[in-house]
Amino acid sequence: MEIKTDLKCGMLSGFAGFALTLISWYFATGVLDPRFPAVIGAGLFGGGFLGSLIKRLYKEGEERKASSIFLAVMLIVGIPLIVEYAYDTLTGNWKIWKLISIFVYTYLICYGIFRVMESRGVEK
Repeated sequence: MEIKTDLKCGMLSGFAGFALTLISWYFATGVLDPRFPAVIGAGLFGGGFLGSLIKRLYKEGEERKASSIFLAVMLIVGIPLIVEYAYDTLTGNWKIWKLISIFVYTYLICYGIFRVMESRGVEK
């Protein structure tokens, strides 16, 4: 079962991220607050798990599934960010990194759609 390997890789990334963030947070502020590193650790766990899952799917030739997972993650993360930053930009609270983020996430979503459409098993 490859899912156990993926889960172990994700857990290792999550615990390492949690520990490193907790240590650096303590040295930076002098306060030991576990809430912030927990969010970072959970993000690294999810990223490690999904990254190793996508890598395994590409190795097995399941390009469409891997591209669909990538597209789903980009949509879940990108759409709320694009909406919030576009609203901020239109109301006059713009920064250059917000504009760059809008274009980057729009590109990644379009790239994900392109990869799903061009993967094997999709008829045009």
